[in-house]
Amino acid sequence: MPTLLEAFEQHLRLERRRGALTTARYRAIVDDFARHLVSDPETSSLRLTDLTRLHCIGFLRSPTRKAMQEPSRSVWNQRLSALRSFFRWFLEQELIVKDPTHGIERHKIAASEPIPLSLGELFDLVDAAERSSPAFRSRNTAIVLVLFNTALRVRELVSLNIEQIEWDAGLFRDVRTKGDKRLCAKFPPVVAAALQRHLAERVGRHPTSSGAIFLSMRGTRFSVRAVEELVRELGRKAGISRPVTPHLLRHSCATILSEGGTMIKVIQGICGHAFQATTERYIHARAGADRVAIDTLGELVANGLAARRQERALAA
Repeated sequence: MPTLLEAFEQHLRLERRRGALTTARYRAIVDDFARHLVSDPETSSLRLTDLTRLHCIGFLRSPTRKAMQEPSRSVWNQRLSALRSFFRWFLEQELIVKDPTHGIERHKIAASEPIPLSLGELFDLVDAAERSSPAFRSRNTAIVLVLFNTALRVRELVSLNIEQIEWDAGLFRDVRTKGDKRLCAKFPPVVAAALQRHLAERVGRHPTSSGAIFLSMRGTRFSVRAVEELVRELGRKAGISRPVTPHLLRHSCATILSEGGTMIKVIQGICGHAFQATTERYIHARAGADRVAIDTLGELVANGLAARRQERALAA
């Protein structure tokens, strides 16, 4: 079994091109599945070809190690995705003739739609960053502005190196993104100014012209969790009533671009989405947006009619 699990992990990483996090999560779930089978005398001696739908459901419903209760719907779905990938790979290898996860349904989850930041709330967030201690003021401000203006994911942000900045073109070159893809993330002058200020001010503490753009107090690359905690704390200091996360800044970027009239295809490219349907989920209609749209349309019609009538009056 350990050899099969290692081969499965290699399949995910090299053939399916899954990211490191997804590969590690799937491997951990399949490891848990193997332990679940071994821990029960009735299933400990079963072969792969003996496993049935009921064996899989028994694992899907088993308590997690952190909580001695039936897992949540999201945990069920994560486990099911990993098992499906695992057994489909077995089918491809002709190690089994039937997928025991076939017919097991995912649980529906009512996703709560995030409320993106308004521009005013973004300005409040930047103000909070600029009230940080002098040692981290420029870094924190640059992080907020980069996240919002580029729609980068937090993992993409912390992966950025100084040598990836192309100042003349206003972009981060060769950013490694989800699915092990690469993109060029463009940024506006306001971000360039914030980055230049940050890099100039950190020279005294970390005198290097290469390596990570964003460093911790110890001079190491800023971690994903540290950025998440920073943004959340800045949101609280800014007086924003709902939790602020790097991903919310990504949603906010897409929404405000859409409200400004940017075509969805362009937003898709900025966000690095493979499918337009994914981008559509990032764009949220604000309360009262229909009123604004209808009034704007009415104003266009009224102005057009007035101009037409004036033309007729002059012609008469």
